[in-house]
This record gives sequence, C-alpha cells and structure tokens, in this order.
Amino acid sequence: MTILQYSPWLLPAALLSVIGYGVWTRRLYRDYPLFSAYIVGHLARLLVLFYFYRLGIRETYRHAYLYAELIEAMLKFGVISELFSNLFQSYDRIRSWVSVTLRWASAIFLLVAVLVAAASTSYDSDKFLAGLFGMERSVVIVQAGLLFLLFAVSSSLSLKWKPHAFGIALGFGVVTSVNLAAFTLRAGLGVSSDDTLSLISSAAYNCATLIWIVTLYAGQPVHPQVPSVPPSNVESWNRELGDFLRR
Repeated sequence: MTILQYSPWLLPAALLSVIGYGVWTRRLYRDYPLFSAYIVGHLARLLVLFYFYRLGIRETYRHAYLYAELIEAMLKFGVISELFSNLFQSYDRIRSWVSVTLRWASAIFLLVAVLVAAASTSYDSDKFLAGLFGMERSVVIVQAGLLFLLFAVSSSLSLKWKPHAFGIALGFGVVTSVNLAAFTLRAGLGVSSDDTLSLISSAAYNCATLIWIVTLYAGQPVHPQVPSVPPSNVESWNRELGDFLRR
C-alpha cells in the first residue's frame, strides 16, 4: 500500500494525536473528561481497525467496526451531555431542568430516527451492511437534533460559552451535519455511492479535528456574540426556578 492509501488512517490519527497532546499539556481533561475520553477512544479505534484491515479478514474487521461504532456513539452522546452541563454550569436550577429536557429530547429524536428507519427502503443485499447503515443513521439523527438544541438554547439565551467548549461543539456540529447529509444521499443512491460519501465524511471529520486543534491552541476563549437575552435575565430565571422547585 502507498502513503495515499494509508492516509484515511494516518491523517486523522496524526490530527487526533495533536489534539490529545494539547488536552494533556493544558490539563483540559479536568474540564472536559468525556471529550478527552472520546479523543483517546477514537485514536484507539483507528489503530485497532487499521490492524484488522491489514489482517484482511473481512468478518473480523466488520465486527470490530460495529463494536467501535457502538462505543463511539456512547462517547459522543456523553460529550454532548458534557457540553450542555458546561453551558449551564453557573445556573444550577436551570441546569437540572435542562437535564430533564435533554432526556426527553433524546427520546423524541430517537423516535424520529426509528420512524425514518421504518419508512426507508434498504437497497443493500448484505444484511449486515443494511443494519449497520440503519444504526449509524439513527445515531446521527439523534446527535444532530441534540446539537441543534444546544446551539438554539445558547443563542436564544445569549449564553457565553466556556473556553474551548464552543470549538468542541462546532467541530461535532460540522461532522454530524455532513454525515447526516451523506446518510440521506446514501439512502437514495444506494451502495454505489459508498466510496464517494465515505471520502466526504472523512474530509468532514478531518475539518472537525482542525477546528478542535485551532480551539485548543488558540489563546483566547471562543464563544458566539449573539445579543438576545441579557445575562441578568438568565440569572433571574435561575433564581425563580429555584424558588419554584422549593415550594
């Protein structure tokens, strides 16, 4: 194999290593433990899948890929939950309310994903690929919905993001949006589009890692400047909600 053929593993592994080094040296694993675990987990996933790919045993590689996808999906949901928690860290009462809302939103988006999967027609003769595609698309739909909710809430309340949190969220937003579009196209185009859409998804992930690198190594906090609701109003809502829950 040439260097170009190795690039789908080497490039993201190199970028993730740079991110891991930044997380470690800046001790960001204290503030973002789940994001740190995700970076380590995805790097390990690349190495394991590359090993099984080199072995050339199809079934072994398939099962390793499936287990890696399940673990990564759980870590991604954990990171999104971590971002919600960080965003509302200064507002204890609102944070508890948001936690409940997040669980309900997850259930609703999961229901939407199930309905989409049920209404879709699979063109895959390979049952394993059909099931894997359905699982991946369902996970992406739920993640996209939660990330949209995260950005919508922060924008409507004009909340300031913590250092690095916005960059982390933006990176996940980019790769999730592209993957959602890719899965939608793949459902219509079928297996013939796999190679092209896989390259697009890989490019989107590399863009996300570049966003995370810029975020980690930039000296200034990153947060959107959206004048909407004054912070004092959010603090007032936090106090009012606390008073209401104590009644």
